[in-house]
Amino acid sequence: MFSRSGLRGVFKGLRIVAPLVFWTFTAAPSFVKDRPADSFNLAAYSSPAESSSSSLASKLFEQASYKPVIDTAVEEIYTALSNHELNKALELSDRLLAEFPNFHLGHMLRGDILSLKAGRPLKNIGDMPNVPKGKQEDLVELREEAIARFKAVKDRPQRDLLPAELVQLHDDQRYVILVDTTRSRLFLYENAFPQPRLVTDFYVSQGKMGAVKVREGDKRTPIGVYTITELLPKEKLTDFYGPIALPIDYPNAWDKRLGKTGHGIWLHGMPKNYVSRPPKASDGCVVLANEDLLALKRFVDIGNTQVVISEKLDFVPADVWKSHRKAALRMVDTWKKDLEKGFSKGIYHYASNVKIDGQGLVEWQQSSQIGSKSFGKITIDDLTVMRYPSDKDMMLISFKQEDKLSGEVRKQQYWMKVGTRWQIVQEDSYKL
Repeated sequence: MFSRSGLRGVFKGLRIVAPLVFWTFTAAPSFVKDRPADSFNLAAYSSPAESSSSSLASKLFEQASYKPVIDTAVEEIYTALSNHELNKALELSDRLLAEFPNFHLGHMLRGDILSLKAGRPLKNIGDMPNVPKGKQEDLVELREEAIARFKAVKDRPQRDLLPAELVQLHDDQRYVILVDTTRSRLFLYENAFPQPRLVTDFYVSQGKMGAVKVREGDKRTPIGVYTITELLPKEKLTDFYGPIALPIDYPNAWDKRLGKTGHGIWLHGMPKNYVSRPPKASDGCVVLANEDLLALKRFVDIGNTQVVISEKLDFVPADVWKSHRKAALRMVDTWKKDLEKGFSKGIYHYASNVKIDGQGLVEWQQSSQIGSKSFGKITIDDLTVMRYPSDKDMMLISFKQEDKLSGEVRKQQYWMKVGTRWQIVQEDSYKL
């Protein structure tokens, strides 16, 4: 039989544990029990197989003494809550808000923690009673941010998986940026020759209406493969865009082929009095915390660094990634060898509706008088192959080509799978 004091202790324990059922079943990550609750840092986030000292990216982050403070703190709070460590979660939230008093999500989480400590059951994240009508939309946005950040912890891709979108990077492409709009995450990858290696990832915001931009003013973030074209310093920006901005070349050639319109899509920061924005908050740009953006800047090579924006990145096992890469390289090599035999042989790789330098196939053949000419030996260098985001049956292939007919050109091809055949649906060449 329990004594009266013993029963009081049991009821007190139930009063505390019961509200945590909400957190456990809605947000508890699968790795919590297998992983210590201590913080991770950016320098240790370089490679699952090698030490951080072997990663150039990690060395640069160490030199900059930079850690993604808010991401790290939110992960620690989340893990503490998932482990039912309310006192630790409260201490972590207090420390976070002392450094970032304008982090509104932090205040909401702290309110939830205090409610849990008081034994009040939570029906939802940010379960605040009597919220004024004018603030209800703000609360919804904070909940969306909390869910996005918590899912990033719970559903973080395993380190032995590779993004299927990155098939082949050429030697001068040291880093590539991937944006997953569903996850509200930006992933920075290093070209580790031949396969990519994750450096780190950041929380980001996208367009107010979501992804898949189609027209000017639709407040959506474009999906595709783009290149960072310039770096705009703070002197050329208003405070709204943060310390710098990195414009990308939307609309790209394929966007234009599809009739998409719009301009001014950037990676940028936020006003000084902000440390975070809801997952859907911009007019179409990708928005990062200012500290994260400045850290990312160190890995950007203007005119060379590509940004792959996808609705949902496809992370696959290494053996699957290698088989995709092998097939893609074989496809390009077959196209090259057939073209060396003459265009009458190489034409097999071109779709009937292909656009070559803005012309249809027949028109291009007539204007270039290609039928009677020979390319001779074709040399291909600086090959980059991307599986087009959100479309497993399309690839973007770019390279430097040299032959006696074309001279030295930079070529960009869009390949599409029609039935069982891969064919070129668009090809653009630029003289070097």
